[in-house]
Amino acid sequence: MFIKKHWQTIFLCLFVIVAAVLRFNNILSLSFFTYDQSRDALFVKRMIVDREFRLLGTQTSLPGMYLPPFYFYTITPVLWLFGLNPVGIDVYSAFIGVLTIPLIYFIANKVFGKPAGIFSAGLFTASPLVVELTRRAWNPNTLPFFVSIAFYFLYRYFKERKTKDFLLAFGFYGYCLSLHFGAWTLFPLFIFSWFFYLLKTKEAKGLFASAGLILFFVLPLLLFELRHNFLLFNQAKMFFFDGGHIGPSGGNFIEKFVTSLTAIFTILISGKIFVGYGAPLEFDGRLSDFISLSQPISVVAQKPFSISFQWWGTLFFLLIIAISVVEIRKKKESFLPILMLWVWILWGVFASRMYSGKFFFFYYLFLFPAPILLFGFSLKKLWERSYLKPVVLLIFGSIMVFHLRFSVAFQKSWRDINDLKKAAEIIAENSDSNSFNIATIQRDIDRWDRNAVDYRYFVEAFYDKRALDWYPQDYEKAEYLFVVDETGEADPVLSNIMEIEKFNPEETVGEWEATKGIVIYKLSKKTNQ
Repeated sequence: MFIKKHWQTIFLCLFVIVAAVLRFNNILSLSFFTYDQSRDALFVKRMIVDREFRLLGTQTSLPGMYLPPFYFYTITPVLWLFGLNPVGIDVYSAFIGVLTIPLIYFIANKVFGKPAGIFSAGLFTASPLVVELTRRAWNPNTLPFFVSIAFYFLYRYFKERKTKDFLLAFGFYGYCLSLHFGAWTLFPLFIFSWFFYLLKTKEAKGLFASAGLILFFVLPLLLFELRHNFLLFNQAKMFFFDGGHIGPSGGNFIEKFVTSLTAIFTILISGKIFVGYGAPLEFDGRLSDFISLSQPISVVAQKPFSISFQWWGTLFFLLIIAISVVEIRKKKESFLPILMLWVWILWGVFASRMYSGKFFFFYYLFLFPAPILLFGFSLKKLWERSYLKPVVLLIFGSIMVFHLRFSVAFQKSWRDINDLKKAAEIIAENSDSNSFNIATIQRDIDRWDRNAVDYRYFVEAFYDKRALDWYPQDYEKAEYLFVVDETGEADPVLSNIMEIEKFNPEETVGEWEATKGIVIYKLSKKTNQ
């Protein structure tokens, strides 16, 4: 009787445990510490130790574009509490990833009724793409949590017309602007909500407070612009408008829109991750590749995971569409949340596909909660028919088993935090000059971060030796260059990577073996320049 009465709570607790195992497994090894993670950790370390506070946040993949800095200020106390060990930021991200499970459960039940929450929470727990993007440090990885809260309070406002909910929605959305530029595509929807509030409520306090919340979260960028003669604005203008990176891509826009819309649902529901460099980093949006099931999609840039979907995922996507259309036509209580979720998804895909530059599938992270909530709602509608309950349990259980069976959360990297520390220790002990730099010859061919920001973080944070920065001019200025050769087989003097070529070495003046075949070289500069 107890189990029958509390089965949803029992399943939620089970999902939280499974989510924690998937996201915290091997987390202390720091197995994923590439350019983005180490760069952010280095900036935050300099905020903590060197008092170098920032108006700019994470640099986006768009040239010259930066986010507001509040992600940095969020992880600052985390890195401080962990004694500058960047594992702390992984722990924070994984914790938020696990916390999203009960949040999704709560939101789905509130907007659709039980047991929608258990189905949505289950998919968020185990879907391999979600797991990979919510288990380690990276500025967009906590976005599903905060954008879900923003959606919930915006839904509550449209339902109950309370200013408190309106302001909470704008507050959480404002923070999302610091996590990934994908969140900025939702800005027109919040502008619409602001004008809706103006027409329906006309309360000056709410109008100014909501606008003030958004202004607060973008104020650092505005201050930077004022101090630097609108540098970011001019760079954005050059890139988007002068460079032609905004607007529909000829006759391919509809194809990319349909492919992206289908992919978001299908891959979340039936995605199968495999290790390897089996997909191009960019998501080109060709419908033919997607339909043929022959073209896997890269999970994230800088990581050799690819993902393919199963045919039944597409059928489930069509089922979600059919159930949504039926419910919208009925205009019952579920009408508002379904409409809001589809507006969120359709506008997000439309706005993102108006960008014609390089596009990666993880850009859609800001949309992930919406299909997952619709997934839970669809199973809930089938569950309401008693004769379909066994079928629903079979379908849901099969999807969960499928995802857990093919999870790659237990894959281990060849390199861990101890290897990073050992290499950093060698560099620090032999850096007898204040004018040195670091470069990497990578073992992993998919990594492009040859400027060794991962190694230089430990050199600076743990051994108090600060290398020059990682821009071309910094390599030209360096007196010595340490090359971390992860292959153990390269001749660093003859390597043709930019960092070494800019340094222009003459000879190797030091060589040390670290761990797992990693060799550290110290190069001197040619004197006849």
